[in-house]
Amino acid sequence: MRELRAGLTGVLKQVQQPGAEPVFVGPHRRAEAVVMSVSQYEQLQQQAAVRREAVAEALASVRAEGLEPSPEGLERLQAVADGRMTPEEALEKALAPYRR
Repeated sequence: MRELRAGLTGVLKQVQQPGAEPVFVGPHRRAEAVVMSVSQYEQLQQQAAVRREAVAEALASVRAEGLEPSPEGLERLQAVADGRMTPEEALEKALAPYRR
């Protein structure tokens, strides 16, 4: 952390460069925080909003057909909306029991 404080100006300049990666910081080389540009953060927020909207639309479509996902299905949808799982991973988990 001492290094971060001493080099904060440089880190801020670094993350502002085009194509720059976020910088992970923490004691003893263990990441506990991330420094990124505002534009990177806003992009992540926009991607999350798009995921949440897509999941909401998919769930509304299913419910419009008079169906209700199982609790496991709802959990998978939530995991996709949260970014913890890709849509492809969710599909694979949903189909796995039928591929035996």
